[in-house]
Amino acid sequence: MKRKLFNVENNHPFSLIGFEKKAALAIQNHFRLSNYQMLVLSWIKGLWTGILLSLVIHHFVSH
Repeated sequence: MKRKLFNVENNHPFSLIGFEKKAALAIQNHFRLSNYQMLVLSWIKGLWTGILLSLVIHHFVSH
């Protein structure tokens, strides 16, 4: 698998989108994940976040 290089295309080095792209590329390169594996990882993270959020809301509504 080819390792991706960090390429900053915008002029704002501290923008949130640039930071997220760099973080995603760093995770992908460190664990040697493909694009599909990154997609599955983000889907699982979203599912887990939704489950936790629903449990917290359930706790406050039912008590």
